[in-house]
Amino acid sequence: MRKTLSILILSLFCLSTSAMNAESEDDFDRLDGFGRSGKKVDVVEWEGNLEIHVYPGGSTQGLALKIDDRNPNKRVMVIGYRFKNNPKLQLIRRAILGIPLQNDFQVFRDPRSGKEYDKFVITNRRLGAPWVAYRVEPGPSQLYPEGHSAIANKAAQHPSPSERAPASGREFIGGVDPESGAIRSKSW
Repeated sequence: MRKTLSILILSLFCLSTSAMNAESEDDFDRLDGFGRSGKKVDVVEWEGNLEIHVYPGGSTQGLALKIDDRNPNKRVMVIGYRFKNNPKLQLIRRAILGIPLQNDFQVFRDPRSGKEYDKFVITNRRLGAPWVAYRVEPGPSQLYPEGHSAIANKAAQHPSPSERAPASGREFIGGVDPESGAIRSKSW
């Protein structure tokens, strides 16, 4: 009886844990056309260029780009998408670069892509007609998508001012100076 009860409790725990994980996974918009935004995004490399297609056409409000080259063997383009149906929300996504794209890249939009999708090309070259230069927003300050563990870890390491306790003497709560926000080591 105890063994059966233990197995039942363990099974219920596993089911509830997997349901919680499914909820958090479902909360992440994969930009596959089925998420909260309703947008689908394809990122393609060709001939040294990075091409972005946003479906449906006309739905892109803004694009922010930044190369994360902290690991020179695995360079990543950090892409911030803003869509017209929620223009204040920026969704951050990462695309591993398999091309030698430099930090002084240029961005162009293809006006011929029409209603089907918005088409952008990120390149180190100058593209002529029919391509139109596209003004990107400032590079994203966030390097990882919402819900990523790197963001959660950073928030835990750098609590907001309202979460900080007052400092007493030379000790800093969590290694953070509450006045300046600077990270300091504790004096023992």
